[in-house]
Order: sequence, then structure tokens, then C-alpha cells
Amino acid sequence: MDSALRILPVFIVIGAGFVGRRLGFLPNSFRGPANRLVYYFAIPCLIFLKVVKAPFSEILRPSWIVLTLAAIVLIWASALLISRFMGLTHSTRATFVHSSIHSNIGYIGLAAAFYGLGERGVQAASIFAPFFMLMNNALAVGTLRHFGGGEHSPLGFVKALIIHPIILSSFAAMAYDFSGLPLPAMLEDSMSIMAGMSLPLALLLIGAGLNTEALGHAKIATVSTLLKTLALPALGGLLLTLAGAGGIERAAAVLLLSAPTATVTLILANEMGGDAPLASTAVTLSTLLSIGTLTLWLGILG
Repeated sequence: MDSALRILPVFIVIGAGFVGRRLGFLPNSFRGPANRLVYYFAIPCLIFLKVVKAPFSEILRPSWIVLTLAAIVLIWASALLISRFMGLTHSTRATFVHSSIHSNIGYIGLAAAFYGLGERGVQAASIFAPFFMLMNNALAVGTLRHFGGGEHSPLGFVKALIIHPIILSSFAAMAYDFSGLPLPAMLEDSMSIMAGMSLPLALLLIGAGLNTEALGHAKIATVSTLLKTLALPALGGLLLTLAGAGGIERAAAVLLLSAPTATVTLILANEMGGDAPLASTAVTLSTLLSIGTLTLWLGILG
């Protein structure tokens, strides 16, 4: 019950976004620019501030990073094998595999870490986040290039991996922290104001973007959702436990891994020859079910 009460505010705000869109408070004309504001400015500011202030000696353990990335690769390989036995078409197979590993880290994962674990939790999550995103993007683009049939240059592949606001802000913050330079108070205050709106606005936009009518591939999406929200965090948590990871750091990583399927799955399905209806279903279904799965993991690791 305590875990549910800590994580519930995340889904109350998501629900407010869902209702707000249907009442006309969050029209498409607002959501597009607001999404860009959150994606390119607000969340990168949040990540930068949390990483700059993070206790690196306690959180940034290369072995922990490697083990959690290994968990993502293993679930990706499992999803490839499962999709083969399911007899899916190439485009559907690509999106099934992609939706089984790609977490909504920026919008839901970080919010779950903040509201469920507090300041230390979101600091730990901010350090794991860029490495998870790099792996997610590499596997997603590689899988879609192979199965989706789209024509994409090697340069485009590299850009898809590297040019990402959250990844760039994370590594920039690490470099700044290791430089030993103090963060000017005026810059920190300005970024704090921008960061303060990141999680609430991101959650409202997630709720506004939910499409409960797009559940036509529920059976396939259910399998990908189970892999994404249960199998992946279970494997990651097990490997971190065996490696002796601290409680907060382990919980933060598991919450990121258990976050629902990222909305970028739908974007990439449209752009790279994937199965867009399946992607839409996977995003919606995993987001709706994540109120239970995130609560479960927070309770187990809390």
C-alpha cells in the first residue's frame, strides 16, 4: 500500500492529461510544442542538475551499468526468438521486439524514480538513463533497419544513437562534474525553474496522448508488455543483486527498466517500416498496466 501511494501521483497526473485532452484543455495545437519544450529543454535541464549533484563514487559503477545493459540485450534476443515462433511478419516482428525493450525513461521512468524513491533515486536514475537510452536506440534502429525494410544511411544510424537531448545532457553533466568547475548560481536557478516543469508536464502529455481505441493488437502487445515491464526489470534486478548493488541504485535502475514502452516506438514504426498499429497498442497497454507493475517493483525493492 505504501508503494502504491508513492507511485499513484504519477498516474493521477497521467489521468488528468487523459481527461484534459477530452475536455479540450490539451489540444493537438498545444501538445506538439509542449512535447518539444519538455523533450529538448525541460527534461535535459532536470537530468543535467541531478547528474551534476550526484555522488558518482557510489552510483557510477561500470559493472552495474554493464549488467543492466546485458539484461536489455538478453530480453531483446528473447523477444527475437519469441517473435519467430509467433510467426509474425517482418514489420510486426520489428515493432514487437522494439516495444519489448524500449522504456519510456524520460517521461515516466524518471518520474517514477523521483516520486517513488526521492532525490537520491532520481540522481541514480539520471546516471543509468543515458546508457539505457543508447542501448535502446542502438537495438531499436538496428532491428528496424533489418526487419522494417527502410533505407537508412550509416550516418543516420549514428545520429539516431548520439543526437538525443537526454543523452547529450547526461554526458555533458558528467563531464562538467568531473571538471571540478562550480555551477554558477544564476545558471543553476534558471535550469531549476525549467526542470521544475519537466515531470508534471511530461506526465500530462503522456495522458493526453493515450489512445484507448488503439487496442487492436492486444494479444501480441500483451506479450511484449510482459517482457518489457516484468521480464526485463526482473532480470536486471537479479543481476544487480548478484553484483551487490545498493538498494536505491538497484531500485532506480529497475524502475527505469520497468517503465512502459516509449512513445518513440510509434514514431520509429512509422518512419522505418514497422507496425504502427501494434506500436500504438503496445504504448497504450503498457502505460495502462504500468500502474500495477511499477507499484509491484517499488514494493519488492523499496
